Amino acid sequence: MLRRQTGTNGNLPVWTVTDQVTILKPSPRHELLQPAYCSSTQFPEEAIFAVGTMVEQPDGSYKSENLVKAWRFDTKRERLAAIPVDSVDCAVDGAD
Repeated sequence: MLRRQTGTNGNLPVWTVTDQVTILKPSPRHELLQPAYCSSTQFPEEAIFAVGTMVEQPDGSYKSENLVKAWRFDTKRERLAAIPVDSVDCAVDGAD
């Protein structure tokens, strides 16, 4: 869900939803991979999230496999835009 702050109510921000996507996991192993872990070679400056699986690597880190869908936050248009999964990589260091 992409939201924009549209005002305040006293000291509290008021948010308006500008776009959202419905995410269906193809299997119980698939998970939503957050922007903190994902990047795209096609959109290097954009926040990316994806649906896929994470697999533990020999060094204790995790790397994405079997990505089935990915999106970027298009902040100029205030939309979530689908992107090709072949440009996306998600990873978590072993210490995270």
